[in-house]
Formats: sequence, C-alpha cells, structure tokens
Amino acid sequence: MSYPVLLQLTGKNVTIIGGGKIATRKARGLLTTGANITVIAPIFTEELQQMPIHRIQENYQAAHLNKAFLIFCCTNDPAVNTQIIRDAAPHQLINDCTDKSRSDFFNMATLQQDDHLIAISTNGNDPTRAKEILQKIRQGAVLNPKSWTKFN
Repeated sequence: MSYPVLLQLTGKNVTIIGGGKIATRKARGLLTTGANITVIAPIFTEELQQMPIHRIQENYQAAHLNKAFLIFCCTNDPAVNTQIIRDAAPHQLINDCTDKSRSDFFNMATLQQDDHLIAISTNGNDPTRAKEILQKIRQGAVLNPKSWTKFN
C-alpha cells in the first residue's frame, strides 16, 4: 500500500539517470524544489543542457549514486535500469520510470496555487489519466471522484 507524502527536497541530492524526454520532464519538475539535481547520461536533450543543474556526460556507474537521496531511472536500457536498482542502497528512494513494480515512489500530477496543493495519483498505472483529471479540476470540475472515470 502507498502513503502520500510531500518530500522536503531543499538541499537533498536527486540523481536522474538518462538524458531523454522523461529525464527532462523529471528535472523540469524538480527545478523549483531547491534540490541538488544531477543528471547522468551520454547525451542530453537541449532543454536539459539549458537547465541550471549538474550534468555528468558519461555512461552510468554505481558511484553516481553515492550521495543520492532520490534516484530516477529514466533510461531506455532495461539492463542499465536493473543495474541501478541493484546498486542503490536500501535508504535511497528509487523511481524506475520503466517499471513501477521496482519503484519506491511515484510522482503525482499536481496543481499548486498559493498555499494549496492538489495532487492526483493513479498509483503509477496511468500518469496521463492523472493529468487529465487534474486538467478537469483546473477547468472547474467538481471534486467528485465518482465522476473522474467519465472524463473525456
């Protein structure tokens, strides 16, 4: 079972392995958290190259995880993702973007306005659906969970 929490990431080390679209999306979402973001990949998207983050342009090595609090596996290589899972220490939290069964946590679709935060999760089953539900909330839909399955 899951338990929803908000993590205080200010000053925490977040490591993203992979330099493609998914890694870019994860890094973009972390930019305002105050986390120390490091992305490891042989190649980065142009957007990642422009972000104020630490980039290590090389293939993954176990030592890249040494100081990580959160780890995102965002590669398209199953063998690399498996190795990352094996190399992580028990106290490190992992999100394997390719296999939710190997993840310690999932990201939620969020809407923040002033001091209020709304977060929607499908427990890693359908992130696109969570974003659709959040969009309906942005558009003023009533917060009635029974109606969420009827969104078009």
